[in-house]
Amino acid sequence: MIGETLLDRYTVEAELGEGGMGVVYRAVDERGQPVAIKRLHEGVATSPELVARFQREASAQAMLAHPNIAAMHAVGVTDAGQLFFVLEFIAGHDLATALERGALAPARAVKLAIQLLSGLHHAHQFGMVHRDLKPENVLLAGSGDQEQAKLIDFGLVKLLTDVLGTDECQRLTRTGVVFGTPQYMAPEQMLPEATEPVDHRCDLYAVGILLFEMLCGRRPFEAEEITQLWRAHLTQPAPSLHEIEPTLDHPDLDAILQTLLAKRPDQRFASALAVRRALETLSM
Repeated sequence: MIGETLLDRYTVEAELGEGGMGVVYRAVDERGQPVAIKRLHEGVATSPELVARFQREASAQAMLAHPNIAAMHAVGVTDAGQLFFVLEFIAGHDLATALERGALAPARAVKLAIQLLSGLHHAHQFGMVHRDLKPENVLLAGSGDQEQAKLIDFGLVKLLTDVLGTDECQRLTRTGVVFGTPQYMAPEQMLPEATEPVDHRCDLYAVGILLFEMLCGRRPFEAEEITQLWRAHLTQPAPSLHEIEPTLDHPDLDAILQTLLAKRPDQRFASALAVRRALETLSM
């Protein structure tokens, strides 16, 4: 794709990286302004229905004008028939890269969580649920007091699963395409939806996992086998911060995390706004 001009206005300049669902490129528009282009892997980008749905989703995404959500500008199809979408370009790195160096300072971790919750509250008001929150889907721009978290890939997993079907998603997963990330999935996402409907509260559970990881440098549930990991999410209580990191003795923050990580959605906070307000009362 490098050197191609897409939609008669976006010229692809360089590859930025590759993830489970596609490849991300840096491009410039006709005014020379940078944008990011995500091209989905061939296995998930050949359905005409998927293209039509994505074009509709792009209109919905345009409503998500929020400083903590990466803006989506356009959707298109390459000459080779592969689906791509054009996003706000964010100079920086993802949260996964930051976590490679270990836990974050508690004040920074809470600040980033508050920003993520602000973006989620905005999206949830439009009925949009992320469903795949993980460090790779949180981009960090700026530094210090100016650091800003930006969410990407809103609703992508749900959209692909709806269009392609669960069986096809499972087949593609075996080939290396990733549909969802078990380490950050809420218990209800691992069960048939008839058992426990999946709604915005699955995003709150994922925020709990992310915040715990930012504070401790590891997730509350760890296992080598996927079945053991699922069992932990479904049945094991989350450890306290102090159990993992003895220097973190903060009962109020622990209480917030325990509520975020409740097994049943109705035991969690009712909204991202409620969590944000709870975190804002903490003295870090």
